[in-house]
Amino acid sequence: MAAENGAGTPGSVIREWQSVLAEPSGVIDPALARAAHANPRLSSLFPLISHGFLQFSRCTRPPWSRDVPSLFRRRDGRFSVIRLWETGESGHRYVGVADTAPEAVALLSAALPEDWGPAIEGAADKL
Repeated sequence: MAAENGAGTPGSVIREWQSVLAEPSGVIDPALARAAHANPRLSSLFPLISHGFLQFSRCTRPPWSRDVPSLFRRRDGRFSVIRLWETGESGHRYVGVADTAPEAVALLSAALPEDWGPAIEGAADKL
């Protein structure tokens, strides 16, 4: 599928972000979705929502890449950045905690390798 913008982000990523940004606050924290979308590195990745987590994939179809950390709002109002698919014993699961959504997005973005993004059309086996 051809990209729909000059940055090379696939159209399916752009459409999925539109869907995420339209979700009600009971599904995902709107401030978190807006902050992530405002970050060029994250907005080029495929967004996924599950159980209040904002997750990302480097591909547009399942099986998703499971290597990008996720964001979620904590009960205390702060935000956590974690690698959902990493075991706690590895010491790599928790990226950090931030007071605001933009700070959490910056923390996640800084944890990504420079050559990640935009997402590719297809499944993780094409990465």
